[in-house]
Amino acid sequence: MKMTKNRLVFFILHVLFSAVVPLALIIVRYSTIDNTKAAVGFKVSITGIMLLIFVFWTIKKLFVDKKLSDLKAQKSVMLANLKTKQDPAELAALEKELKSINTLEVVFGSIIPLLFIVVAIIAFKALEAQLVKLSATLGYIGISYAIGLIFNILYSREIHAKNGGEDNGNE
Repeated sequence: MKMTKNRLVFFILHVLFSAVVPLALIIVRYSTIDNTKAAVGFKVSITGIMLLIFVFWTIKKLFVDKKLSDLKAQKSVMLANLKTKQDPAELAALEKELKSINTLEVVFGSIIPLLFIVVAIIAFKALEAQLVKLSATLGYIGISYAIGLIFNILYSREIHAKNGGEDNGNE
């Protein structure tokens, strides 16, 4: 697919509103930066940590899962090649690559649920006092994701062949 100016702009805006703005909102709303003689600290409250994990999970869903689906397709092809190839060097390379793909799948599939469990155990004790702030921040993040969704839709609709087709001046 051809990368046009519009497609690039839509992708950048999608990333901005789906990842950067939510992370910035959490840091601004939940961090305290103390500039004292004793130390300069950066503390994020427990609900801020929960929101960070939620945003990272969403970023994983938006960006990492696409890569994982590509890896699964490659894995299927490699497994078929593993059954048909005869060259020992080629078989060793296929096995090594399959091990890498399997490792990536397991790591990405396990980290986020484990983080949710750990944070939930810790956060349930500290959450009551900050529910109002949490709901307001989630509302702002929801609005930001909705804007990011609009730009993602526009990005996905910008399809032009690399060679040929009408150009419309958007290269």
